[in-house]
Amino acid sequence: MYFKGINSYGDRGLVLDFGNETSKSISQEVNDVFLSISNLNLQSLNIVPSFNKIVVIFENSHIRDQNKDKINIKINETKSQSNKKASKTWKIPACYDEDFALDIKIIQKLHKVSKEEIINLHSSVNYYTYYIGFMPGFPYLGDVPSQLITPRLATPRVKIPARSIGIAKNHTCIYPKVSPGGWNIIGQIPFDIFDLQSSYPSLFLPGDEVKFYSVSLSEFQKIKKHNFSLNKLIKEYSS
Repeated sequence: MYFKGINSYGDRGLVLDFGNETSKSISQEVNDVFLSISNLNLQSLNIVPSFNKIVVIFENSHIRDQNKDKINIKINETKSQSNKKASKTWKIPACYDEDFALDIKIIQKLHKVSKEEIINLHSSVNYYTYYIGFMPGFPYLGDVPSQLITPRLATPRVKIPARSIGIAKNHTCIYPKVSPGGWNIIGQIPFDIFDLQSSYPSLFLPGDEVKFYSVSLSEFQKIKKHNFSLNKLIKEYSS
C-alpha cells in the first residue's frame, strides 16, 4: 500500500498522502480509496483525487477533526480490497487531419518521426484514466509511448477547440470544452465527453481504459452528425 498518512490541509481540509511518485498502481490505490471515502457520505464539501493525493474539504475544522479517524479506519479497511468499481474500456474515434492536428509538426520535428508514425503510436496504447481534473470532464490519460513524450507548449493557447486531443509530457487528454491550454494538439474526436444535462455527465471516470482509433475526415463528419447523447455513447463505444 502506498498510503503515507493524513495531514491537515488549511483550516478546513485533510490531504490523504500517497507519496510523491506517480504511477498507474499508485493511481489505482488512490481511486480505490477515493471511492471508499466517497461512499462514507461524509459531511464534506468536496473530495478531490489527483495522481497521488486526495483532498477532502469540510465546512469547518470541527467537522474535519470529527471525521479524520473515520477516514483513517476506512483506508485501512481498503488495504485488502481493490477493483470495487467496474471500470469501462473505451474505443474512441480520433481524426488526426491537419485541420485538427495543430501541433503535430512540433512532435514530428522533436522526435524525428512522421505523422503516420505519430498516429500509429498514439492509437496503439490502452490509456489509463488517472483522474479527471483541470476542468470538469478533462481526463488525464497515460502513459503515451516514449517516442511521443513532449513538453507543454512554451506559450499556452488562449483558445483550444472543444474535443481536441492533446499530449503533454507522458500524458494525453481530450479537452471537453473550448479552453485555454498548453498541451500539444494532435487531433480531435467527433463528440462531446462532458454534459451537465446528462445523468452521466462525464464520459470517462478514473480507472477507465481508453484506446483511440484513427478515422478519416469523412468518417469523423459522419459520426459527428449523429450528435450522440452521453448515454448513447456508453452503449456505442464502451465495454
